[in-house]
Amino acid sequence: MGDDAVDLDAFAQLLAEVGPDVMARLLDAFAREANARIGRFAALSQSHSPLGEGGDLHREVHSLKSAAASFGAAALAKRADALETAVETRQYSHDPAVAAELATLFGRFADAVAEYRRTSQTP
Repeated sequence: MGDDAVDLDAFAQLLAEVGPDVMARLLDAFAREANARIGRFAALSQSHSPLGEGGDLHREVHSLKSAAASFGAAALAKRADALETAVETRQYSHDPAVAAELATLFGRFADAVAEYRRTSQTP
């Protein structure tokens, strides 16, 4: 897990707090939730959801950012943070390709976690 996809400190802290069994379940739930949020973000972006704080588009990207940061999905959290700011300040250009970028960043995190699981026998 050596690239910017994962903040090892955040990941290790959560793992230490919850233990390996709970972490495995949390990672599965995070995967489902992140993919659902990215899908809703894409749909809202395509429908030109209103911009600004408190709107549906803002809510999805804010929640994605927060969850990503909690799990140590650093690159995803960073991109979601930038998108959140853009949506809040009404600077976001509705671009469906952004959802593909978010999905790629989540995929990098998932791949890094899978590699970590293979090499350390920990979720």
